Amino acid sequence: MNDFRDFGSARTSEMFVTRIGWWRPYYELSDGQFIYARLSYKGTFKRYAIIDSAADTFTIKRKSLISRTLMFNRGEDETIGELQPSAWKRDVELKMNNGFEAIYLFKKLFSRAYTLTSNAYGDILDVKQIAWGIKKPFTVSFAADNYQQGKPDVAVLTMIGVHFILYRQQQAAAAS
Repeated sequence: MNDFRDFGSARTSEMFVTRIGWWRPYYELSDGQFIYARLSYKGTFKRYAIIDSAADTFTIKRKSLISRTLMFNRGEDETIGELQPSAWKRDVELKMNNGFEAIYLFKKLFSRAYTLTSNAYGDILDVKQIAWGIKKPFTVSFAADNYQQGKPDVAVLTMIGVHFILYRQQQAAAAS
């Protein structure tokens, strides 16, 4: 965890996500100089996601085999929130145990930008997919005020959004 920089020391409002590796890739949130978070997968068939940041390590696992609800854990088993994908839309609702609630959504029908929005904080971040971006598949832009009481680490929230974009791409590839 010592190789990650705290997101509070970021001096830019735009970053990018870099894909590293081909066969077992992992993704890093970077501003070109420092790394703020990393998303990787563990287990056969990408059973669960691991998000490493300067603060801690987090995992995203399914609640049960047939449930759509995903558990957001600190470490392996300390549940700190839930992620609930919508049944008929592309939205994902995030509910943290500390009261923070937000929704990942595409604001427009054919948009490539995945936005995290909250009733209390407004738009927090936008994750935009880059066409033919193999090495840098996503750019991320943040709101100006990222450090408010009760809001989780924005780098971790970004990697959750990247995870769901990759998850939707995996589902679309399996369906075709």
